[in-house]
Amino acid sequence: MTDARDEGHEREREEGVQTHLAERRRRKRSIAIALALLGLVVLFYMITIVRLGGNVFNRAF
Repeated sequence: MTDARDEGHEREREEGVQTHLAERRRRKRSIAIALALLGLVVLFYMITIVRLGGNVFNRAF
């Protein structure tokens, strides 16, 4: 009877480790996606500035 209980605890422990690893992988993937998105925003901003020319900052408001 104690063997079945020990196996249950061992299984729960393994599932907990797998869940923790999955959360870490998901977090790393989310950070990578956020950085890629930020990179695209910066790239589009720079392309816009280049296409409009350097005088875009010299406009009177």
